[in-house]
Amino acid sequence: MKKLILCSFFLATAVLGFSQSQRFVMFEEFTNASCGPCASQNPAFDALLNSNTSKCTSIKYHANWPGVDPMNAQNPTDAGARVTYYQVNLVGVPYAVMDGIPIPGPNYTGAPANLNQAKIDAEYAIPATFNLSMYQQLSAGNDSVFITMLGECTEAVSGSLVAQIGVIEKHIHFNSPPGTNGEKDFYNVMKKMLPTASGTILPSSFQPGDYFIVQGAWKLANVYTLSELSAVGFIQNNANKNIQQGANSTTTPLTMPYNNDVQLMSVSGYSSTNCSGNVAPVISIRNNGNNPLTSLTIKYGLDGLPPSTYTWNGILQTLEKTNITLPNSTVSLQGPSYTFNIYADQVNNVTDEYPKNDTTEITFVNAPYSLNYMMFNLHTDKAPQETTWDLRDESGNIIDSGGPYSIQSHSYTDTVHLGAFGCKKFTIYDAGGNGLCYTNGSGGYQLTTSWGSAFKTGGAFGSYEFTEVLNDWPTGVTLVERTGMKVYPNPCYSEARVTFHLDNPGNVNLNLYNSTGQIVRSLNKGNFSAGDQECTMDAHNLVTGIYMLKLQAGAQVFICKVSVNN
Repeated sequence: MKKLILCSFFLATAVLGFSQSQRFVMFEEFTNASCGPCASQNPAFDALLNSNTSKCTSIKYHANWPGVDPMNAQNPTDAGARVTYYQVNLVGVPYAVMDGIPIPGPNYTGAPANLNQAKIDAEYAIPATFNLSMYQQLSAGNDSVFITMLGECTEAVSGSLVAQIGVIEKHIHFNSPPGTNGEKDFYNVMKKMLPTASGTILPSSFQPGDYFIVQGAWKLANVYTLSELSAVGFIQNNANKNIQQGANSTTTPLTMPYNNDVQLMSVSGYSSTNCSGNVAPVISIRNNGNNPLTSLTIKYGLDGLPPSTYTWNGILQTLEKTNITLPNSTVSLQGPSYTFNIYADQVNNVTDEYPKNDTTEITFVNAPYSLNYMMFNLHTDKAPQETTWDLRDESGNIIDSGGPYSIQSHSYTDTVHLGAFGCKKFTIYDAGGNGLCYTNGSGGYQLTTSWGSAFKTGGAFGSYEFTEVLNDWPTGVTLVERTGMKVYPNPCYSEARVTFHLDNPGNVNLNLYNSTGQIVRSLNKGNFSAGDQECTMDAHNLVTGIYMLKLQAGAQVFICKVSVNN
């Protein structure tokens, strides 16, 4: 049989598992306005899809070859990502997949001309693992579109699942062909993938009754006819590219699975390191129930201790969000790490009907020690003028600050002065409310103690985030000795004797730090046998002051303060 020709730029097959929900078949096609074979195959392919709108939907990605195509030029990134996902560049256009599988048939695998009514009917008859529905809404000024996807699991499923949302223009008509193949009419043209062509990662497994919600928004660009704007969505398993279910968006608000259901979306407003003993997290909640949310009882507190209770009252309509700042909890820092639990106990004075999404926890550790200063390393994003920071003492007074910055994608290093001894709070701010955003996935900021230990990295935050650090000598340090080591005389002059006990033989190294954390003496004293030992520390020409002596022998580490009086 004669094979169709395709435009080459230079497959995988999958088996759908058992499921139970009425399938809505999802087609993806790769085409181009200057591709001759596309012009010959698209009319019949589109006619077949248009005659089966109760059974299937589609999205068309316009590739950047073999010639000019304005629809690709408007968003080459998202189209290119899907081309790469299916490796269409190794095959050519036109190329079509049905529920993630290249359409087989008498022509080349993936040819749109392979599709017939029998294939659609057969795929439609295979149950799906989800019910999927989508709601679209334009902004008041008609300059943005908001999409909400609701997926409800009806059959246990697992895998590398992602939710994909594509904003489309259902029909674009050109008075003159925009490319060289003569086509004037194009259908379900992809305008934007939300949030990106990578989709939204879903939990790796679902049980019947589980559900998910994905929301996205797009500021309109290059839309030819506003009334043709719509969206398609699908759930795909990246492990084998199988599509579990597809859907078209409508302007009918969604009916949620439960009437009284709150989701804890995220937790912020706390430090991953803590020296103040204060924890007052901010929780973001969303009303996922059909009923308006008027009251919410929250339980919270350290793991293993009786929880505290907080009651919120207000009005939150379906899918509306709000932030709740919990009252301050005073934590006894007996460490070294802590787990703080938060969960919704009562929703509208009844038990939350879907408890799987109303529990979260945060963890934090004792704050690091840094003497007198720490280092702040920043790699700016595309809006450096939005980034600032400050350091505050336990009374909230600003001790040091920095920013805004001026150079995009540039590395800065600032010394943060810690002031007097005590617990300090470092906060980084972003005036744009989107943290340090990067298109290339790199960058952010890092905090490093005066001893050279990095203890905080970040970048993916909203308007701000903070961390705590303790300006003091390391924990356990006493003026004269720490268990297992003594320095005498102390204060010392030109030389001091150091006695210590080794559990095992080892090489002994002495490092002496000044008050700014710099090493002023680094001495290798050689190998010592196990037991009580002694060595000398050279203090010649040192400035009078307080120093920290660190002795290390294998896994044993001793630290003590040393007073030098020269």
